[in-house]
Amino acid sequence: MDTIEVNSRPIRLNGVDGPEMDERGGKAAKAWMTKLVLRRPVRCWLTGEKTYDRWVGTCYINKDEDIGALAIAAGHARDCPRYSGGKYAEYETEASRKLPSHGYCK
Repeated sequence: MDTIEVNSRPIRLNGVDGPEMDERGGKAAKAWMTKLVLRRPVRCWLTGEKTYDRWVGTCYINKDEDIGALAIAAGHARDCPRYSGGKYAEYETEASRKLPSHGYCK
């Protein structure tokens, strides 16, 4: 799960590689992410790029908590170094490293 919806706008979390719904961990990641952001103020810094009709950006809750870092640290996503520059590598856990890795992230 590497996409959230903010004000009816889909946002692709930049540098985050989350499982698809039909992949191992996909349903759990979606449930976790929904619980994290539902009815909470979310603020995003968009890159100006779009991918598959989603804006790309980094999003935060509680002023400064990076949602991508939280998802990776919770074992529901991986760092996508091609786009993050490795900024999320330190948050990876044993559980997150067991998730599928998508080729576009290498």
